[in-house]
Amino acid sequence: MKVYDAVNKVETEVDGTKGLIQIMKDGRQVDLYLPEKVTDADGYLTWDVEHWSSVDGKRFIRCYSLEGRVLGESTGHNIYDLANDFKPEKAVKVELS
Repeated sequence: MKVYDAVNKVETEVDGTKGLIQIMKDGRQVDLYLPEKVTDADGYLTWDVEHWSSVDGKRFIRCYSLEGRVLGESTGHNIYDLANDFKPEKAVKVELS
């Protein structure tokens, strides 16, 4: 999977979802730009970019942006949650920051 590294300003090859999770464990943030706005099941939160990072290698945090504005909400996930919630294959663009 090709991703853009916004810090080093280069495109790099990553070993899919597994590789992105390892990059987060190593201290980088992964930004998933979604093809359209997403709203949670309660209708409370709408976003179009997910910002994923690791707290300690086993716990992860997802922050959200909508139309270029970072939202104040975030969600916590453990390593096992990522199989259901971390979906880089659905993103139109993946960046490392």
